[in-house]
Amino acid sequence: MAAIGDILARVLHSYKLEVQMFENSRNIQRMMPVLSKDFWRLCVAGFLLLSGSCFAQSWGSVGMGYDYLLTKGTAGQWTSTNGWYALPTFNINKNIGVFADFTNFYGSGKNVHGTTFGPLHAFGNKSRYTPFIFAGIGKVRASDAGTVTNSFAWLAGGGFTIRLTRWVSFQTIPVEYVMSTANGNVGNNFLARAGIALTIPK
Repeated sequence: MAAIGDILARVLHSYKLEVQMFENSRNIQRMMPVLSKDFWRLCVAGFLLLSGSCFAQSWGSVGMGYDYLLTKGTAGQWTSTNGWYALPTFNINKNIGVFADFTNFYGSGKNVHGTTFGPLHAFGNKSRYTPFIFAGIGKVRASDAGTVTNSFAWLAGGGFTIRLTRWVSFQTIPVEYVMSTANGNVGNNFLARAGIALTIPK
């Protein structure tokens, strides 16, 4: 009788263990949808945060727009011409970058093309307005009535951008001085620009 009782006790204990394991598995199954939802919510939030921090940075920008050039001639007279510019920039860090400036002016049989390169410094802040200064060197190719001259040039100036959207900004450079050395003569030139700058995201 004692042996039979011992066997029944063992059977009852095994049954209790199976019931407990079954209940535990059901509890785990109930928890899985909740854990799964929280897990995917966390993944989506992390992805959005990471993408936002990456998109907040950029390789630089490409500016393009209208140019106005005021030039002082060798006889002291001032002449003005209109043209266009393309201004790609590359960011080294948050404030320091480099630029390549391509300009073209035309009118009355005259065509002037300038190519300059140099560093720039942007004064980044939390507003939509970002002022910057720059300086560079390069060359100017001028064609006037069939006569072509090439001269060394250097420039310096300042401007600012106004962010319109996340990747588009209004760009203006109201003050820029360019010195050229055509035919051994120092030429004084003043530029003003206005255009659009497109940000290049990383």
